[in-house]
Amino acid sequence: MHIDWKDSYCIGNDRIDLQHQQLFALANAVFAATAQPDYRIAAMQLYSYIRTHFADEEALMRSVNYPHYPNHVQMHTAMISRLNSISESLGKNEFRNAEINAFMNEWLLKHIAHHDTQIAAHIRQRNA
Repeated sequence: MHIDWKDSYCIGNDRIDLQHQQLFALANAVFAATAQPDYRIAAMQLYSYIRTHFADEEALMRSVNYPHYPNHVQMHTAMISRLNSISESLGKNEFRNAEINAFMNEWLLKHIAHHDTQIAAHIRQRNA
């Protein structure tokens, strides 16, 4: 599996857009891993980067008074909880490729494409 970045995912904030692109690259590294040790390393790098990204994205939403901030943070919290579960499985040498692939499809493709682009719409409207 491989996921491609599309410019339509851009929200108009250089830092967040670059982070989203890096998340795609890290997700693709997970997909490309063929051995469990490589998979674990790639998944943990993705997990660490997601936590940093969420903190930055939440700071952006606060700075622009994003009206859906509480709901968006709840989504982030739920995703971190799910990642914690995946991380615990990896720590126990349980290789759940389908679980992390489903997470990345749901989050990377759906969350960024739908929810994060709503932040972009809010920023554009605010700046108009």
